[in-house]
Amino acid sequence: MQEAVLAVPQRFGTRWGYDLVVKDEAASVQDYLDAVCRIIREYPLSRTRKKAPSCAGCDLCCKERAPLTWIDVLNLRKYLKMDKAALQEFLDLAGYILVDGPAVDITLRRTGRGCVFLNRQSRLCSVYPARPLVCQTFFCCPVSRRAAGLRQYVVNAGEDELVRQWLLQAGKRGGAPAFHEGYRPKLRLGDWQPNAFTGREHYRQVLLKELCPPRLWQKLYVPAGRGGR
Repeated sequence: MQEAVLAVPQRFGTRWGYDLVVKDEAASVQDYLDAVCRIIREYPLSRTRKKAPSCAGCDLCCKERAPLTWIDVLNLRKYLKMDKAALQEFLDLAGYILVDGPAVDITLRRTGRGCVFLNRQSRLCSVYPARPLVCQTFFCCPVSRRAAGLRQYVVNAGEDELVRQWLLQAGKRGGAPAFHEGYRPKLRLGDWQPNAFTGREHYRQVLLKELCPPRLWQKLYVPAGRGGR
């Protein structure tokens, strides 16, 4: 059976990374995740960070900014058995909300030593089965421009929907949104319009074609029978 999204090895100078090809017009974000996770797991990609021979035990990425999508939050709440918790309660525990004027950035919470979910002894992720999309799709290897572009659009749209839900739920409580850091906040729900993530609870329900601008989609989509690159 033809895979909906292919992650294919590509050489970048002396290093090996990957490129992406979408083979099915109905490909979902889950198809994209499956393809990227597969090539990371099965192909000897070049590591650009030499701290450790493998990802296990290397916590460099866990110290970086990790934006959350709406579906990431749903997955983490379920994994942590916080399904019934309010969104704000969960974000106060596991997230960090930064507001700068009209802009909002919601990321995984970090301590001085990295992500709040990093096990300090093993230096492994304590929520690995439910780790966010940015964590699933990052490996310190080169990637093609279109692969990097797709990741950016998926993450941005997913985070935008999370911000929209955060503002919606704050409105239902009848109070101002609570954030952890803010500079001249000018928050308006109308600035955050519904998108491909709206009303979706699983990555398999979010279609890549609905997320991508036409120009990027034309670069990614290569129908079955027209070759792989």
